[in-house]
Amino acid sequence: MALNDFWQVKNAPYQKELQVTEGPAEPKIQFPLVVAPTGPTDKETVAKEISHLAAQEGINGPSTIRQLLDANGGAIHFKGLPLKDPQDFSDFLTALAGKGEKAWYPHVHVGMEVLRRPLAKNVMTTNEGPPTHFIGWHNEYAVSPVHPGYLVLFCQTPPGSGGETNIVSSLALYDRLKKVVPEFVEKCGTKGLVYQIPHTATQVGGIVGGNGLYKENAFGPMNGDPSKLTEEEKRCGVEERIRDLAQRGGWSPEAAKDESRPDWQRRGFDWTWSDNGDLEVIHRVPGTRLHPTQKLGGIFNAMSTRYTNAKVNNTFEPPFTFKTSEGTEAVAIPPHFAGIEKDEVIPKEWLDEMDKYQHLLGSDIQWGTGDVLVIDNFAVQHARWAWSGDRKIHASFWDEPGVVGEPLTPAAAV
Repeated sequence: MALNDFWQVKNAPYQKELQVTEGPAEPKIQFPLVVAPTGPTDKETVAKEISHLAAQEGINGPSTIRQLLDANGGAIHFKGLPLKDPQDFSDFLTALAGKGEKAWYPHVHVGMEVLRRPLAKNVMTTNEGPPTHFIGWHNEYAVSPVHPGYLVLFCQTPPGSGGETNIVSSLALYDRLKKVVPEFVEKCGTKGLVYQIPHTATQVGGIVGGNGLYKENAFGPMNGDPSKLTEEEKRCGVEERIRDLAQRGGWSPEAAKDESRPDWQRRGFDWTWSDNGDLEVIHRVPGTRLHPTQKLGGIFNAMSTRYTNAKVNNTFEPPFTFKTSEGTEAVAIPPHFAGIEKDEVIPKEWLDEMDKYQHLLGSDIQWGTGDVLVIDNFAVQHARWAWSGDRKIHASFWDEPGVVGEPLTPAAAV
């Protein structure tokens, strides 16, 4: 898929030469695709030119952006765009979304525990976890049945040092792990994965989560004011929205056949209230998905940070507790496969292999002012390294009609 004369493909030192599927006849790509304007330009011209690559009115086939993503591993890094602030980025996104039947539309979050502050239309802050905190590889909101099809990142201010966004092909990761730890890949599909999702009762800034339980994009009332509800009404509303979330995906069809349990529980969801009003929600969801346009198997998870925490604190055995530097007891739960009667700790050796390939396959995106990174969430995982100095990377989340990564079982694997 060729670009028009406004854009030029560039080489960058952080690109990886990659075969998505290994084999003598398989093509090699430079991952990610790096693109920049051919010369000086302005934000209005960039918006016009990106709209030519987006979905078009009256054209039912895939957009140029969709074709470029499929041909280049699922990530495009637009370098040096004349975008200065969140409003500029918002205007760019409106053009990128396109028009017609294949136009992107803003993703609606459900059960979001990460605090994302709105900055402009369809523009939010990225995770507020402290700069020293490594955020491991993940597909965006893979912990949930509801996740965006596309993630778009924008650099307003590059970091002083560090702070790269590392990206890894989920499809290449699936291909490699299927060869070296096939049982791991199989169980990600047949059993699914377990995530313990903590929700703070109120908004808390400067931490990895902290969204606040009663936000509309978490489990609060839809288009309503929680302050008008009693505590019992608020909790009942939260539990109803968790049950609704379970209906939108959840666990494996096999587990859902057990009619001795409520439907939401058969789908692998549960929750526990704390005395202080915080809530922990248990999600059990598929760990592999079929890519919607390429029809290749993909790893789809958010296990890397959990694996790293368990490895650092040596908590791969129950009760998963460790002593902090202050001498207090803390918990670091390692990744688990879902189980009908009992969840199952994933063998560390299998997770070691996944971590090894995430490092081998990863490309460290080096940010510059005005850069935009477009990520196909079903094709690419991303991570965030620690940094020093200032860093302002903003995020936007989108869906496209018909672009859905269906759960992948071994019978459907390719």
